[in-house]
Amino acid sequence: MTSFLKKIILYSIPFLVLITCYVVTDPFQNVFYRKVYYFDIMMLARGNASTKVFLQNKDKYHYDSFIFGSSRSTAHTGKKWATYLSKENVPFSFGAWNESIEGVYRRLNLIDSLKCPVKNAFIVIDIDRMFSKSDTLKASDFEDDHYLISEKSRFNYYMHDFLAYLNNPKLILTSIDYKIFKKQRDYMEGFIGMKESDMDAITNDWEVNSEKKINADSANYYNIAAAKFYERPKDQRFSKKLISTNKLNYLNKIEAIFKKHHTNYKIVIAPLYDQIKINKEDLSTLWDVFGKQNVYDYSGINSITNNKYNYHNDVVHYRKKIGDLIFHEIYK
Repeated sequence: MTSFLKKIILYSIPFLVLITCYVVTDPFQNVFYRKVYYFDIMMLARGNASTKVFLQNKDKYHYDSFIFGSSRSTAHTGKKWATYLSKENVPFSFGAWNESIEGVYRRLNLIDSLKCPVKNAFIVIDIDRMFSKSDTLKASDFEDDHYLISEKSRFNYYMHDFLAYLNNPKLILTSIDYKIFKKQRDYMEGFIGMKESDMDAITNDWEVNSEKKINADSANYYNIAAAKFYERPKDQRFSKKLISTNKLNYLNKIEAIFKKHHTNYKIVIAPLYDQIKINKEDLSTLWDVFGKQNVYDYSGINSITNNKYNYHNDVVHYRKKIGDLIFHEIYK
């Protein structure tokens, strides 16, 4: 019996070491409390991070105004938005990477279920992503999100990250190396290198590092990425019809929560570099649900999308100065 126990202990040591490394390095930032969840050795799920910050701070700061959307929504900061709201309003950036319309509804529904007010809302709709997912979304579509959004168990929520850690030897090495030496090395894949100061601990605004690079040397910043800025057709192109019956259902659910909270809301169709304009029928649907006076269409060919310097060098995201401009035009 003693020999058997010794074997169990011996064979358990590697697994216990891995558990210890995972807990101590906390690569997914899901073990320990943090004021902000920034991306250092890897890109984290912003939807998960946003939800954790909201839950940690809601009773302290009493958020009542929310920005929803994909990574494009980071161009619209809560700090800037606050200058157009009433002094008592407290904004929060509740975005998620590749956010879907169901994701917006789930976050809004969470806020409502916790009996938090929704006095103001600002939704950024990017027509190439928000309505692109299937009408039959599964739990796996939210597998990287917080368990209150994905609706999976807390056990599965934490186990998902741990199993991802075990299946990625390079991440194990990276997390240990960076924890000890705080230095980026050539072998590290997906290294982001954000600092805690890159995130606003109250509004959850993401201060994009590329803005600093543009301001420091804009010519070099854009010259390096010149090939990415492809030529767009001169004629206006329109997206195919994207809002299905299922997606319309989520739009109506969102509007119902707004109506319940007497929310002052704005729906912005993002100015994307591809210059594809929202389908006319989809635009009409958004008008019907939210009111034409609350929908602002920046898609297609216009003065913003014509200027490549309004975008980061990934050609996917528009800059904070455009987010600020849109705020000004809407709330002036």
